[in-house]
Amino acid sequence: MAEPLHLLAIGAHPDDAEMTCGGWLARASSQGYRIGILHLSRGEMGTHGTPETREKEAREAARILGCAEVAFAGFKDGFIDDSHESVRIVVNQLRRLKPQVVVAPWFTCHHPDHEAAARLAKKAVHFAALKGYATELPPHRAQRLVHARYSRHFEESFYVDISAVIETKKQAILAYASQFQHVVEENGAPLTRMSKSGFVDQFLSITAHFGLKCGCLHAEAYRLETAPLVGDPIKLLGEGPAQHLIR
Repeated sequence: MAEPLHLLAIGAHPDDAEMTCGGWLARASSQGYRIGILHLSRGEMGTHGTPETREKEAREAARILGCAEVAFAGFKDGFIDDSHESVRIVVNQLRRLKPQVVVAPWFTCHHPDHEAAARLAKKAVHFAALKGYATELPPHRAQRLVHARYSRHFEESFYVDISAVIETKKQAILAYASQFQHVVEENGAPLTRMSKSGFVDQFLSITAHFGLKCGCLHAEAYRLETAPLVGDPIKLLGEGPAQHLIR
């Protein structure tokens, strides 16, 4: 049994977690928390890179972020679903890794696998806590399921200040050289949007946008389906920059 994680990110493909919540992962690791990533697939349907290459890149990205655990669920890229069989696999991963907080994609996204991963994570977090849902491992109840923003807008529940770790997030993304540093080969492999020069900097401009909204240099946006119970609202609301200073 693995030592419990404080924060576990679930991504449909290698590089999803790094792009959506890599900043929070890096910040949590720097704060002494145990973090991990569960990749549902190995990106077999990607235009560039082999599954073996992408797994190697994923492990290097995890090292950069400071992950204590990196796992692969073994689903086929393009065919991720929230069937009973899929839920059982992820439930066992949750029960093995025992995360306190789980981060998953939002339910609306440009990629069907991302949307399926959101539904799958919600079911798995629920059933992992139930004694009546029997698997090889005992139940584990995560305290909170959080959704990360990718390509579709949602009403943010909170932001995480990632200003101090923005370069770490960038380097974790760039660890996927097959996806973001690809040079068109002689065989005519197409240049994708992600592999075009400047894409990563363009993508990270959204963290600057969120930072502008909440009063820091760079931030990531997250959504909760249910409001958290707060014991000390004054302490919570007193943290961070004063909103009235934002023009």
